[in-house]
Amino acid sequence: MFSKEGACSAPYSYEHHDCPRYPHLGATDQSLASPCQTEASPRVCVIRRFRLLALLAVVCAAGCSSNAPSVQERERLAEQQRLLGLCQRLQPRLPAALQRFETAQRQLAAVRQSTYQPTAPPKPLDQDEQRRLTIYDQQTEEDLHEQAVEAWRRVESDRRERWEAEHSAQERAAADAFNAAVNSLQQLHPELLQAGSTPRLNREEVERFRTCQAERFR
Repeated sequence: MFSKEGACSAPYSYEHHDCPRYPHLGATDQSLASPCQTEASPRVCVIRRFRLLALLAVVCAAGCSSNAPSVQERERLAEQQRLLGLCQRLQPRLPAALQRFETAQRQLAAVRQSTYQPTAPPKPLDQDEQRRLTIYDQQTEEDLHEQAVEAWRRVESDRRERWEAEHSAQERAAADAFNAAVNSLQQLHPELLQAGSTPRLNREEVERFRTCQAERFR
């Protein structure tokens, strides 16, 4: 019958569980065992376990926090996704809304730039011809010319008054159409317009929403 010392001197075998697998010079079974595998220091074992768990928690938290995006980055990505989704939803309606705005803008500008064009007044009398006439005829020609000028003034005054009334109505209608087009674009996406006394298209934002390319929203 082999002793324990004789069994451990033989080559390693799975049948000999009493022998240490990797014995060191001068090592004993008690020195090779973990403190948690012995009954000598249970308090030390518990303390070491808690320290190990705390260390693992710190390492995990550091790794997770280094890889996770910041709050600002998450907000930026969320805004990009929101704008891209909005662009895709607006694609069917945007071309018509932009055309309506540009047409109304041109019409309003044309009405505001238009001015009254009066008719030509009666031509003045030819002085050379007047000198060839008798004094009576000269006076008659002058009276007739003054009457013609006065009639022109009355007609021109009435004509200008009608034009101004029609022009005011046209400007109001053009302004209403323009404001309606502005409201339509603002309801789709306020950033399509530049702020100001007279709304204008924000060309950069319009191009982004016309193409609706994902890379333009990064």
